[in-house]
Amino acid sequence: MHRVLEKVERVASGYLFMGPPDSSKLEDALAFAEKIGCSKFDLVRVAPDGASLKIEQVRELQGRIRYGPSAGEYLLVVVERADEMTPDAAAAFLKTLEEPPPGVVFILLVEREDRIPETIVSRCQKVLFGEKEKKWEPDPAREPFYSKLRKVKSKSILELFELSSDLEKQKESIEALLYDLVYFAKEELQDLKMVRAMLEAVKNIKKRANFKLTLDSMCLKMGGT
Repeated sequence: MHRVLEKVERVASGYLFMGPPDSSKLEDALAFAEKIGCSKFDLVRVAPDGASLKIEQVRELQGRIRYGPSAGEYLLVVVERADEMTPDAAAAFLKTLEEPPPGVVFILLVEREDRIPETIVSRCQKVLFGEKEKKWEPDPAREPFYSKLRKVKSKSILELFELSSDLEKQKESIEALLYDLVYFAKEELQDLKMVRAMLEAVKNIKKRANFKLTLDSMCLKMGGT
């Protein structure tokens, strides 16, 4: 568990767990539930329905927690990808965060603090998470991409655009794929220029930049063009 949470003496009503997708935010949130004696009946998890967390989900949550914990001292609500709330959902959630039912504790899991209203941030205790320390191992399913990266320096512009098109087809899992390719470029190829190009692309994708242009630019940079 995160060292800040290991020393908890007074339970706050709201926590903001901030860190990259591969950090231990969710694991530590669930461990925190055990630490404060929260029963499985009083542990509520909420995640976005599709691309965003919607106001209907917040209203459903409000109904579930209205009377507080049922089997212990605390009811813990873990909101996954809380930085993907719609504006209406955030406004509704703020009202509950301002006046939570007795014994209700919220943990919001986010990547970026600047994507949620400051009014919500200011009512939470911030806990920062880094990437998990782990030894990277290649994924056999991604070997076609590893193979292309090994030869990327010798590829023509047309071949680089073909690589971009192949990556574009993985839109639903592109962030996880690019993070994996970052580890590959760092551990096996030891190519920091390639690492920087892919991390910059991930950053731009998170900012909702043009998807195709972001990948095209990344591939051209990796090829040295």
